[in-house]
Amino acid sequence: MRFTTTAVLAALLLGGCASDTKKGLCPTAAILAPTSVLTVFREGVPTDPSGELFSVWMSNVKTSCSFDKDTKTTDSGIRIMFSASRAPSNEQANYKVPYFVTVTHGGSRILTKKLFLAHFAFAPGEASTSFEEKIDSTLIKIGRSAKIGEYEILTGLQLTQEQLDYNKKMGHYAP
Repeated sequence: MRFTTTAVLAALLLGGCASDTKKGLCPTAAILAPTSVLTVFREGVPTDPSGELFSVWMSNVKTSCSFDKDTKTTDSGIRIMFSASRAPSNEQANYKVPYFVTVTHGGSRILTKKLFLAHFAFAPGEASTSFEEKIDSTLIKIGRSAKIGEYEILTGLQLTQEQLDYNKKMGHYAP
Protein backbone atom coordinates (compact mmCIF):
# COMPACT_ATOMS: atom_id res chain seq x y z
CA MET A 1 0.00 0.00 0.00
CA ARG A 2 2.81 2.39 0.90
CA PHE A 3 4.56 1.58 -2.42
CA THR A 4 1.38 2.39 -4.39
CA THR A 5 0.89 5.68 -2.52
CA THR A 6 4.53 6.65 -3.12
CA ALA A 7 4.29 5.76 -6.81
CA VAL A 8 1.12 7.83 -7.27
CA LEU A 9 2.65 10.84 -5.47
CA ALA A 10 5.85 10.56 -7.55
CA ALA A 11 3.81 10.42 -10.77
CA LEU A 12 1.85 13.51 -9.77
CA LEU A 13 5.00 15.44 -8.86
CA LEU A 14 6.85 14.42 -12.02
CA GLY A 15 3.80 15.24 -14.13
CA GLY A 16 4.32 18.84 -13.08
CA CYS A 17 7.80 18.74 -14.63
CA ALA A 18 6.51 18.78 -18.20
CA SER A 19 7.96 21.79 -20.00
CA ASP A 20 5.88 24.92 -20.45
CA THR A 21 6.38 24.50 -24.21
CA LYS A 22 4.59 21.13 -24.14
CA LYS A 23 1.84 22.61 -21.99
CA GLY A 24 1.09 25.22 -24.68
CA LEU A 25 2.20 28.12 -22.49
CA CYS A 26 4.85 29.36 -24.92
CA PRO A 27 4.73 31.33 -28.15
CA THR A 28 5.32 29.48 -31.40
CA ALA A 29 8.43 30.21 -33.46
CA ALA A 30 8.92 30.18 -37.22
CA ILE A 31 11.18 31.36 -40.02
CA LEU A 32 9.66 34.04 -42.24
CA ALA A 33 9.88 32.29 -45.64
CA PRO A 34 10.61 35.29 -47.93
CA THR A 35 13.58 36.21 -45.70
CA SER A 36 14.94 32.70 -45.16
CA VAL A 37 17.72 32.92 -47.80
CA LEU A 38 20.44 35.49 -48.43
CA THR A 39 22.63 35.36 -51.53
CA VAL A 40 25.74 37.54 -51.67
CA PHE A 41 27.42 38.26 -55.01
CA ARG A 42 31.04 38.91 -55.93
CA GLU A 43 31.70 42.55 -56.76
CA GLY A 44 31.36 43.60 -60.37
CA VAL A 45 29.62 40.45 -61.60
CA PRO A 46 26.04 39.81 -62.70
CA THR A 47 23.44 39.19 -60.00
CA ASP A 48 22.64 35.71 -61.23
CA PRO A 49 23.83 32.27 -60.11
CA SER A 50 27.15 32.68 -61.96
CA GLY A 51 28.06 35.65 -59.76
CA GLU A 52 27.21 34.17 -56.36
CA LEU A 53 29.86 34.43 -53.66
CA PHE A 54 27.82 32.46 -51.13
CA SER A 55 24.27 31.70 -50.04
CA VAL A 56 23.12 31.27 -46.47
CA TRP A 57 19.72 30.11 -45.27
CA MET A 58 17.88 29.49 -42.05
CA SER A 59 17.00 25.81 -41.86
CA ASN A 60 15.20 25.53 -38.50
CA VAL A 61 14.24 27.41 -35.36
CA LYS A 62 13.63 25.85 -31.95
CA THR A 63 12.53 27.39 -28.70
CA SER A 64 12.35 26.55 -25.06
CA CYS A 65 10.55 28.75 -22.61
CA SER A 66 9.27 29.32 -19.14
CA PHE A 67 5.93 30.89 -18.26
CA ASP A 68 5.39 32.96 -15.14
CA LYS A 69 1.65 32.78 -14.46
CA ASP A 70 1.81 35.49 -11.79
CA THR A 71 3.18 38.12 -14.19
CA LYS A 72 1.78 36.50 -17.39
CA THR A 73 5.25 36.64 -18.94
CA THR A 74 7.10 34.13 -21.11
CA ASP A 75 10.86 33.97 -21.46
CA SER A 76 11.98 32.08 -24.56
CA GLY A 77 15.41 30.81 -25.49
CA ILE A 78 15.84 30.52 -29.27
CA ARG A 79 18.16 28.33 -31.35
CA ILE A 80 18.37 29.16 -35.06
CA MET A 81 20.05 26.68 -37.38
CA PHE A 82 21.75 27.95 -40.54
CA SER A 83 23.39 26.37 -43.57
CA ALA A 84 25.63 28.06 -46.12
CA SER A 85 27.18 27.10 -49.44
CA ARG A 86 29.68 28.50 -51.90
CA ALA A 87 31.55 27.40 -54.99
CA PRO A 88 34.51 25.14 -54.15
CA SER A 89 37.55 27.17 -53.13
CA ASN A 90 40.95 26.41 -51.62
CA GLU A 91 40.75 29.54 -49.50
CA GLN A 92 39.30 30.04 -46.05
CA ALA A 93 36.54 32.65 -45.83
CA ASN A 94 34.81 34.35 -42.90
CA TYR A 95 31.46 36.06 -43.24
CA LYS A 96 28.76 37.68 -41.17
CA VAL A 97 25.12 38.13 -42.09
CA PRO A 98 22.38 40.17 -40.39
CA TYR A 99 19.28 38.45 -39.06
CA PHE A 100 16.34 39.45 -36.93
CA VAL A 101 14.09 38.10 -34.20
CA THR A 102 10.63 39.62 -34.08
CA VAL A 103 7.73 39.12 -31.70
CA THR A 104 4.30 39.54 -33.27
CA HIS A 105 0.80 39.60 -31.84
CA GLY A 106 -2.29 38.60 -33.76
CA GLY A 107 -0.35 37.65 -36.89
CA SER A 108 0.36 41.20 -38.03
CA ARG A 109 1.28 43.54 -35.18
CA ILE A 110 5.04 43.71 -34.56
CA LEU A 111 5.80 44.21 -30.88
CA THR A 112 9.62 44.03 -30.99
CA LYS A 113 12.33 43.51 -33.55
CA LYS A 114 15.98 42.94 -32.68
CA LEU A 115 18.85 42.69 -35.14
CA PHE A 116 21.81 40.33 -34.73
CA LEU A 117 24.87 39.25 -36.73
CA ALA A 118 25.60 35.59 -37.43
CA HIS A 119 29.29 34.81 -37.96
CA PHE A 120 30.40 31.76 -39.92
CA ALA A 121 33.37 30.47 -41.88
CA PHE A 122 34.29 28.12 -44.66
CA ALA A 123 37.48 26.11 -44.19
CA PRO A 124 39.86 25.75 -47.16
CA GLY A 125 38.22 23.39 -49.69
CA GLU A 126 34.87 23.49 -47.89
CA ALA A 127 31.83 24.25 -50.07
CA SER A 128 29.15 24.00 -47.36
CA THR A 129 28.83 24.56 -43.65
CA SER A 130 26.20 24.55 -40.92
CA PHE A 131 26.09 26.62 -37.76
CA GLU A 132 23.64 27.88 -35.16
CA GLU A 133 22.96 31.02 -33.22
CA LYS A 134 21.44 31.17 -29.73
CA ILE A 135 19.34 33.96 -28.27
CA ASP A 136 19.18 33.38 -24.53
CA SER A 137 16.12 35.43 -23.67
CA THR A 138 13.12 36.84 -25.50
CA LEU A 139 10.55 38.19 -23.06
CA ILE A 140 6.87 38.54 -23.89
CA LYS A 141 4.35 40.15 -21.54
CA ILE A 142 0.95 38.67 -22.39
CA GLY A 143 -1.74 41.33 -22.74
CA ARG A 144 -4.59 41.47 -20.24
CA SER A 145 -7.21 39.87 -22.51
CA ALA A 146 -4.77 38.07 -24.85
CA LYS A 147 -3.93 34.39 -25.11
CA ILE A 148 -0.41 33.00 -25.52
CA GLY A 149 -1.39 31.45 -28.88
CA GLU A 150 -1.81 34.95 -30.30
CA TYR A 151 1.96 35.58 -30.03
CA GLU A 152 4.67 34.32 -32.38
CA ILE A 153 8.43 34.66 -32.60
CA LEU A 154 9.54 35.13 -36.22
CA THR A 155 13.11 34.97 -37.47
CA GLY A 156 14.61 35.86 -40.82
CA LEU A 157 17.65 37.24 -42.56
CA GLN A 158 17.69 41.04 -42.80
CA LEU A 159 17.47 41.61 -46.57
CA THR A 160 17.44 44.58 -48.91
CA GLN A 161 14.64 44.97 -51.43
CA GLU A 162 17.00 43.72 -54.16
CA GLN A 163 17.77 40.59 -52.14
CA LEU A 164 14.05 39.96 -51.59
CA ASP A 165 13.46 40.37 -55.32
CA TYR A 166 16.27 37.90 -56.09
CA ASN A 167 14.74 35.34 -53.70
CA LYS A 168 11.41 35.70 -55.44
CA LYS A 169 12.97 35.42 -58.90
CA MET A 170 14.97 32.32 -57.93
CA GLY A 171 12.20 30.67 -55.87
CA HIS A 172 14.42 30.66 -52.76
CA TYR A 173 11.62 30.41 -50.23
CA ALA A 174 12.35 26.76 -49.42
CA PRO A 175 16.03 25.89 -49.96
